[in-house]
Amino acid sequence: MKIKLRFFGQLKELTGTEEAEIQIKENTRVEDLIWLLGERYPNIREFLNHVSFSIDNEYASKDTVLADNNEVGLLPPISGG
Repeated sequence: MKIKLRFFGQLKELTGTEEAEIQIKENTRVEDLIWLLGERYPNIREFLNHVSFSIDNEYASKDTVLADNNEVGLLPPISGG
């Protein structure tokens, strides 16, 4: 299966890209994807437990199972004052 990744904010800067495609196995959950992303993009590993995920423009929990051709957005935590 193939999914499209979209990086936002600081994650876009740290990965050096706005979009990427990766291959995943069937029944991969968002939680599994976090581990895969940490391997592929080690410089964002420390942020991944604080990132919000969207699947096809809808917020998703870490136990959500991904499907072929999903678009997964990685949204960094919002900070400010």
